[in-house]
Amino acid sequence: MHRRHFTLALAGTSALLAAPLAAQETTLTVYHAWPHHAEWQQGIADRFMEAHPDIRIEMQAPSPDYDEGLVTVIRQDMAGNAPDVFMVGSHLLRELAARDMVEPLDDLMEGVDMGAMGYTPEALALTQIDGVQYGLPWTSSTPVMFYNAELVREAGGDPENMPETWDETIALAADIDALGPDIMGMYYAPGDDDWMAQNLLANAGLQPLTEDGEIAFSTEEGAEALGLFERFHDEGGQEAVPNDAARQQMYAGGLGLYFNSTAAVRSFETEIDGRFEWGTAQMPRLVEEGGVASGGMAAVILADDPKARAAAWEYLLYGTGPEAQTYIVENTGYMPVNEGALGPDHLGPFYADHPAWETSAEQLSRAYPWFAWPGQNGVRISQAVLDELSAIANDQVDAGEAASQLTDEIEQLLPEG
Repeated sequence: MHRRHFTLALAGTSALLAAPLAAQETTLTVYHAWPHHAEWQQGIADRFMEAHPDIRIEMQAPSPDYDEGLVTVIRQDMAGNAPDVFMVGSHLLRELAARDMVEPLDDLMEGVDMGAMGYTPEALALTQIDGVQYGLPWTSSTPVMFYNAELVREAGGDPENMPETWDETIALAADIDALGPDIMGMYYAPGDDDWMAQNLLANAGLQPLTEDGEIAFSTEEGAEALGLFERFHDEGGQEAVPNDAARQQMYAGGLGLYFNSTAAVRSFETEIDGRFEWGTAQMPRLVEEGGVASGGMAAVILADDPKARAAAWEYLLYGTGPEAQTYIVENTGYMPVNEGALGPDHLGPFYADHPAWETSAEQLSRAYPWFAWPGQNGVRISQAVLDELSAIANDQVDAGEAASQLTDEIEQLLPEG
């Protein structure tokens, strides 16, 4: 009798002790864009929770794209239920900061040697605003040159030494185009927004807005960069066809050079399936110091509670660390944002077997942060750029006229002052 009461008392005491322990678990809500990213995003969360049993990750249903994700989070914030961690398109990070929805990571990074943890200054700069760290780069990609090695050789080129300047590249594309009526020399994807146009400016060493606030298309160098798109059609054999059609022609072996995000590399490997030799090379330069555009998502902490904020920081460090970045690269084609992921214990063997996947990582040092137009008309400006690219491709305007028209349109859409 007494023993039974003693056992029950112990059980009751254990329950009381377990309650506060269970309450110590921290739950983080995480929100990201793109439904087709859900599987690998959940994979990271599962691996993190296995290593951190005191932190639970709850993934919210993904948004269809970056813009819709931002709109949703703004609404959630107004209602007081924003996620703890948000994967925002890095070009939209400034909008979160302007609304005071995200705080700098200074408090969490204090005393932390980020360089020793594999974060290069170039990688960290992708999620900075005016030099202040507001997030960590979760994924990143740059445009690269995809090439059909067999067509390159047939045209007299060397797949092991692809051209590094646009003049040489366009000349090679012209030679490929001359191989036959069913062959297209090159295709530079216009994109779904102005990112690929930003890349042409980066190749010329320019951001869309200069440090003095001048619109790049109004400058001689910016007009020359836009003029490349005209040269692709006039000299390189590019046809005014949709991107999907060009990609299918590449898969079929009828396109020599194709320019788009490295995120397409997994599709290329799957679709070509060894039927012919292909590879990737770094993006050509218009000037010696020419860079490349970068894109991807920034992981930011929206939580205010110190405990949740500390847990979210652990999640950011894990997701941008070598192990998780290896997992992301192998499942997507993005480039790693952590230098430690390039080592022999992580991506080294993978890149040795899949060299076409490594090119984007090799040009991280020349990557420009994803530019966001100031004000409320960024989407309209992006569409204006796309419209001018389409007009150039269809011989409705020349590059000089397009640069002048874009300058006028953008000036009207930018905020005053």
